[in-house]
Parts: sequence; structure tokens; C-alpha cells
Amino acid sequence: MNRDGQTKREPRALRADIHSALFDRLTTNHWAPGDHLSIDGLARELKVSPTPVREAMVALERSGLIKYRAQRGYVVAPPLDPHQIGQLIDARLVVERAALTRAFTADWPQFVQALRGAQRAHSQAAERIRSSTVMDYGRMREYFDADIQFHRAFFTFSENEFLTTMHESLGAHAHRMRQTWAGGRENFDLDETLHEHEQILNRVEERNHDGALAALGDHLVNVRTRFSR
Repeated sequence: MNRDGQTKREPRALRADIHSALFDRLTTNHWAPGDHLSIDGLARELKVSPTPVREAMVALERSGLIKYRAQRGYVVAPPLDPHQIGQLIDARLVVERAALTRAFTADWPQFVQALRGAQRAHSQAAERIRSSTVMDYGRMREYFDADIQFHRAFFTFSENEFLTTMHESLGAHAHRMRQTWAGGRENFDLDETLHEHEQILNRVEERNHDGALAALGDHLVNVRTRFSR
């Protein structure tokens, strides 16, 4: 620490740590929609200067998790409404189908191995949630991270940097959907999502391109339906 009691770390690592800490709070309902987020107050709480907190806020605003309001500064954004969820899923359908099509021409054994590994990690994370008697946000994050890894494999093996950039942009907004699940374990679609991912994986293993695209489409449409309940 420096003489003001602030933590001294390499700037890039510090920014990442602050972003991660705030991201976790935003996606686990630590704050309510509309709550004001004071840069100076958070800096004091986290024992850092205001600069890395401000930089984290800028990045989080791009994700849609927070909004900047004149006269108020940063506030917690509300969860996506059904119309916004529908728009997000429509965009994901276009981008993910394009990536999956291109991944079919990639290094086949590596692509299948990546999907299997992501599916295994996702299943294990889901089982840890099922076995827990309390809502564990660390386990919830593991579950979402494994879900993301499954879909990210399409883009990794598409070898198309522009599709990957679009996926990352959409993924940032998709984080707001996590706020819905933070209400409790009963809100999770564990079994449905795992089954739908398994259907995609099975079609990929069969090298059934049209079947894989159909399974992916069914999955994303079902996600839209579940989140819009």
C-alpha cells in the first residue's frame, strides 16, 4: 500500500481486478437497479485511487450493466426486458450460426474436443449448483463461464476475427441476462440448457451441419422463451 492506504498493483492487473469485483456485484444483485455508484466511494472501499474505478465503469457501461445519467453519474441498469432479450437473441442467431458453419471447416478433432470439454465443465458446474443447499454465486459464475466457453468454441474455430469481435460485443450485453438468474437457484434452466447443448454437440460429432444449425437455433429460441417468462 502507499502512504494513503491504497493498494499498489500493476495498472493493468489493478484495472482487471476492479472490473471483476464490480462485475461480480452487478451480476449477483449486490445493488438494485437505479442505485447510484460513486466512483470516489468505491475507490475508498476498494482502497484504490479513483482512476481504475472510473476505467472499470467505462467498460461496464459498454456492457449495459450500468448507465451514465446526467447530474447523477453512474447507476445500475435494469435487467433486459423481454423485447431487448428478443433483439439480443435475434442477433446471436445470425452471428453464432455463421460461426458454427465456418467451424465445420476447421481442425475437426480439436473443435469436437473443445466442445466436449466445455460441455463436461458445464455439466460439472451444474451438478455443483444442484448439490448446494444455498445460492453460491461462485458456483453460479462457474456455470455461466462454462456456458460461454461452449458457444465461444464456434468463434475460436471459425477463424474469423470479425465474427469474434461481434460475439464479444453481444456477449457483453448478454451479461445483463445473468441478473435474472441472481434471484435464486429455482430460476436456473440447468437441465434444459445442458440437454440443448448436448444436442448441438451430438450433431457436430456426426458432422451433421444442418442438424447442428437447427439444434443451435432451437437452443437460442428456447433461451429467449425462458428469459421472457
